[in-house]
Amino acid sequence: MLRLGVAGCGRMASGLLDHCIKMERARPVAIFDPDAETLAAKCAQYGAEPVQDIEALARWDVDCYLVGSPPLAHHANVLALAPTGRPIYSEKPLTTTAKLCDEMIEACRKSGSKLFVGQVLRLFSLFWKSREIVESGVIGAPQAISIVRSGRGDVFSYGWRTRFQDTGGLLLEVNSHELDYMLSLMGPAKWALAQGANLNRWGDYEDSLFVQIGFERGGMGQLHSSNSSPIGEYQVSLQCERGNMVHGGFRGELRWQAFDSEAPTVLTAEDFKDRKDPYQIELESFFDWVEKDAAPLFTGETGRANVAVADAAYKSLRTRKPEPVMNAPASGS
Repeated sequence: MLRLGVAGCGRMASGLLDHCIKMERARPVAIFDPDAETLAAKCAQYGAEPVQDIEALARWDVDCYLVGSPPLAHHANVLALAPTGRPIYSEKPLTTTAKLCDEMIEACRKSGSKLFVGQVLRLFSLFWKSREIVESGVIGAPQAISIVRSGRGDVFSYGWRTRFQDTGGLLLEVNSHELDYMLSLMGPAKWALAQGANLNRWGDYEDSLFVQIGFERGGMGQLHSSNSSPIGEYQVSLQCERGNMVHGGFRGELRWQAFDSEAPTVLTAEDFKDRKDPYQIELESFFDWVEKDAAPLFTGETGRANVAVADAAYKSLRTRKPEPVMNAPASGS
């Protein structure tokens, strides 16, 4: 089993470690977390050694790293670990601004450290299947996409998740997933225009947003993101050249129909019962990159692309006009 060094061991990282152990691919041997209580509990749970700071973690003899800290801390943690040249798995979002993403990517490039980002939403069954249908060409190239992700999670009412600086706001702490999915279907974004409001007042950023996105290939998109909706909703609608598709995201059904079809094709959870857990697929890709140099599903460039869209959207909130998306000179995965 690969030996993991872990930076930040909260709920998300713990879930990933459980998968690692279940898969028998990796185990944590050293854990750094700034919260002493969390650090002690997780080291006891996983049989790992406690590490007092990120620099000490970089000195440990491990095969690769898992960074599960809050989004802003991804930047400092990756910069500290990159000089080791060892592979790094970073949870999404890669970090809170495209500029900081660029610094992380460059540090890893210089040292030869592989940088993977956990954009797992693409691997959940309905999202994965929707991309497969689009790639088949049966309903033509995508022209417009609309996603609604709304709910009201109390976890955003306390701690680091209430601070824009630490999270990158709702568009990154939550919707880096949806933005990544939109980019994977529509191609690079060109501009973003956003409106928002802070209704819960749990934190210092907008908890209800509408974001319009123009894509370089001419397509259009809209994201409705809300953490102020007691009646939650998840819905994806995709309009293509020769038909359309709708699905319920993490649950429900997927329906698609071409213009020349008499009835839609309908897929339900039963159709995907034998598909692997998406977190397992994601981690397998990272570990195969580490051990076999197999092409990864997601890289640092993948993570930077959706952060750049959020950057433009948040700038648009201030200027009240469409803002250009500052894409990287070289496109990533």
